[in-house]
Amino acid sequence: MKTLIIYIEVNRGMELSEVNSKLFIRSLQRTGKSTYIISLPKQWIIQNGLERGSKIVIEILDDNSLKLYPYKELSEKEEEYSTVKIKIKKEEDITGIERILIACYQAGYDIIIVTQEPYISDNLRDKVRKALLRLSGLEVVEETADSLVLQSIIDASQISLMKTLERMENIVFSMISDTIKAVELGDSKIIESIIERDNELDKFYFFLGRQITMALGDPKTANKMGLKAQLLVLPYKTYGKCLEEMGDSIVSIGRYLLSENAISASPLEIVKEILQLLMKSFNYAVKAFRGDKEAGKNLGHFYTSFFLSYPPEFYRTNVVVLSASRFLSLAINIVEAQVEKEALEWRLGLHASRETVETGGK
Repeated sequence: MKTLIIYIEVNRGMELSEVNSKLFIRSLQRTGKSTYIISLPKQWIIQNGLERGSKIVIEILDDNSLKLYPYKELSEKEEEYSTVKIKIKKEEDITGIERILIACYQAGYDIIIVTQEPYISDNLRDKVRKALLRLSGLEVVEETADSLVLQSIIDASQISLMKTLERMENIVFSMISDTIKAVELGDSKIIESIIERDNELDKFYFFLGRQITMALGDPKTANKMGLKAQLLVLPYKTYGKCLEEMGDSIVSIGRYLLSENAISASPLEIVKEILQLLMKSFNYAVKAFRGDKEAGKNLGHFYTSFFLSYPPEFYRTNVVVLSASRFLSLAINIVEAQVEKEALEWRLGLHASRETVETGGK
């Protein structure tokens, strides 16, 4: 179990030791009709306390090499790395508890123990419970005077990455469409609900971060999540980050529209026009990530035309246009994430042919 002392250090409970590696060469032998065997170094057997009948884990890595380790090592690792303990020793350290809980959650810990001596303050309890509203499946399972035990009750490995990303796509889509509706109706309450909805988007983004950590740690888990190889998690992470920041851009537009002088500073027809352009761009970006080359080309045209639509001084003074510019840049980043994903698939031999890599442009 790891212990986090948030104002001083992280005590990992582990010491690094120097390991002298040696190279062993063995000949592959055949026994029976379809079974191949190879002898293991005696030194390794003794050092790990193994004997006849001991179980050994054989893991196939992405580069087609094998990794061998005693079965007991697997269970010890799982037990050690599944729990983290956070000690709060100063009342002022409570302000950072939400960020630390999110970090531990995304790091893949199943159990998070929060302690404070001589007892958990009401302020700390409130902040922990507030943080839990943003973390899917993390619940308080045990509570004492000086500790809170949080446990993840959702197996993130059983949910595909694309399912999580699709939920994020739906939230961003609704944020844009409802902002358009708010502008058409002049309804500030709709915009307020959009700002609150951003918390739901963050919730799925944090869950995605947890999934990514788990996928990187185990190829079988990555496969369960719909990945053909662990490396493919990288463009999915980029895509999720773009979706989360797109939501932030829409919130920035919403907050600006709620400000006292926003309506008079920005004609509503221009705002509506920009938002409709963002909607089309978003749809193109989503299709492009799924491999639609034509959508990628159309998005490129939208991006170029947007920056030619208004005089330079307009970009410096108009929050809506600046936020829209950021949104469109993120849409282009999504296309680049798809290109990265495709390149990795070719590199890993996941395409039938490697002769041509088609891009979204000419």
